[in-house]
Amino acid sequence: MQRSDINYSTVTAILPGSTVQRVLSSVEQQQGASSLAWKARGTLLQDHWFKRFLPPISPAKSMLQMLVPNEDIERIVRTVAEEGNLHRQATGAVYSTPCQRVWFGDDFHVWPSNVAQMPNQSLAGLSHSLSLVCCVVGHRQSDKVAKAAINAGAHGPIVYYSEGRGIRDRLGWLRITKEHEKEVLLVLAEDADVEDVFDAMAKAGELHLPGRGFMYRLPVTHGLFNLPGRVSHHHYAANMQQMINAIDHLAGHTHWRDQSVFEVGGNAKGVGLQIASPATLQAVSLSCIAAIARRDDLPHLMDILLDAGAPGLNLHYARFNAANEGDQLAGARINQDYGMLRCVVPESQASSLCDAVTNRAQPAGLADICLMQMEVARVATYVPGRIDFRQSSAA
Repeated sequence: MQRSDINYSTVTAILPGSTVQRVLSSVEQQQGASSLAWKARGTLLQDHWFKRFLPPISPAKSMLQMLVPNEDIERIVRTVAEEGNLHRQATGAVYSTPCQRVWFGDDFHVWPSNVAQMPNQSLAGLSHSLSLVCCVVGHRQSDKVAKAAINAGAHGPIVYYSEGRGIRDRLGWLRITKEHEKEVLLVLAEDADVEDVFDAMAKAGELHLPGRGFMYRLPVTHGLFNLPGRVSHHHYAANMQQMINAIDHLAGHTHWRDQSVFEVGGNAKGVGLQIASPATLQAVSLSCIAAIARRDDLPHLMDILLDAGAPGLNLHYARFNAANEGDQLAGARINQDYGMLRCVVPESQASSLCDAVTNRAQPAGLADICLMQMEVARVATYVPGRIDFRQSSAA
């Protein structure tokens, strides 16, 4: 892995199944474009009081992720938004997350960087002040965490299955004590609201306890989301989320939603519905390490990361898509299965993990591989000796 670059970002699209192929066709018109695709589900709560105790509704979603040069982000985001009809209510989302550095294997399919500049066109609803909250918990906890996010003002989290990997996987028959199946919850939130959403999800998931999972926040440079959180009564022309979005658009900001302590004149104060929340400590100098490789190569890659000191890995599988790629069978294209590994570590440890992969990948025969390092703004997880999840640290 000799080639590295600092000018790449991941662009992720959350779409209904009916628009995925149209989006892929538009994206793949550019020579060299590619993506990873996997299945997910949304989360919807019903406003009827007697249905609040039932499991959430889970509409099917599809996810696409592309590793794109920074100069091509706005064009790809605009293409996904237009072809995916993201201006319509409850359709999906698209967002980009910057990479601090990316390393490419010799055989990895790299998105070309010599793209033509697009004219500067504004995209309605596009925001540059978003954050992504990624929460990894056991499947029995996901509904509770999703409800907490919605009640805190977020859209319904997007959920997909993953697997946990760590030291216990190397302990022979003792690995039966470990629950592999995990669920990943993704929430996009305005920077003004993300702390409340983060705290609510951490409390609901009891992430201050051992073995409950972990959660982290990533910055978003370009984002647009139109995802619902509730199913309202049918006798209203619009639901509450639609009305809030309309007021945001008319006001041009989200400050009107603030319900904390405010001055009302003199020394008097008024208190809104959300009494001032306790101060939280921000985790600094953390990195998310993400590695992409063919499914058959994942065991070797996991061994390299665990040997280098990775505390634990989160794994999910995806389908590779690219124009003129894949074998043909009966006129249909057969795409390769890939996997993505993720872990969150202190930035000082991230360098040693990345060095281990870049130095050992080629001797191990791993040529179709990509490694990404991304900045993490905050983490919530169990820390030995601490009883409060707000004492944030690396997973």
